[in-house]
Amino acid sequence: MKGWLARHSGGSGRGFDTHIYAEKADWKSAGAPEIMARLIADGTASDETVKAVAGQPGWDEKGARDALVVKRQPKNAGQRMGKFGEMLHAGILVEFHGMTVISQKYRYNPAPNAPVHGADLIAIGVVGDGSGERIVYAETKLRTVRDGRALVRARAELARIGSRDLPATLASELERLREGDPGMFVRLAAAALARKNAHCRIGAVFEESARSDSYLDRLDRVHSPAELDMAVDIVKIGALRALVRESYKRVK
Repeated sequence: MKGWLARHSGGSGRGFDTHIYAEKADWKSAGAPEIMARLIADGTASDETVKAVAGQPGWDEKGARDALVVKRQPKNAGQRMGKFGEMLHAGILVEFHGMTVISQKYRYNPAPNAPVHGADLIAIGVVGDGSGERIVYAETKLRTVRDGRALVRARAELARIGSRDLPATLASELERLREGDPGMFVRLAAAALARKNAHCRIGAVFEESARSDSYLDRLDRVHSPAELDMAVDIVKIGALRALVRESYKRVK
């Protein structure tokens, strides 16, 4: 991903940190569709899950991958774009910030075209002062047309998750990890027991023509740092709609 996107400082003067990611080169020549196709596939079913299913009687790896990955992609264009944005934001948190993504909303959705509730992404990583790992909740908005309230809505959703769903979400993830990934269970439990406020991220994936700094100004007017520790990741992509389409063609 770092061969395609470059990270720039987003400036200061607002109540949240801003990080901007812009293309280094044309996304076709940079191999972005292949990068995103892999992230989308991984965000649907891990290679380990595919191999486990392929080991069952009557299944081979191609059949398992087709059933778990290819056929589980949303058919609705809007949902495809939403999932694309979430997988892109997950890649940015990993590649540029060294975080570990614990949960991706779409991975646990058995019906590909059904709505999925809860945080788009849950991650764990070192944030801010560097004094240990913290839980990170992320909400992503992808827009190819202007939408001045998209970031404000994302913040409201993160605030609701933090105030209402945090204990239940943590309990669910800890139970899932306790047997499946004991090492990650220990990391998440340690972050929860540290009693530090969760860190929140808004992923704003914009086609160049749809982005405006006024969106950040509007977000800043409604944001209170004392209420929510937050950062915003802004991704600027030319011909974003075409990139989404080309990426899904390569999912396998």
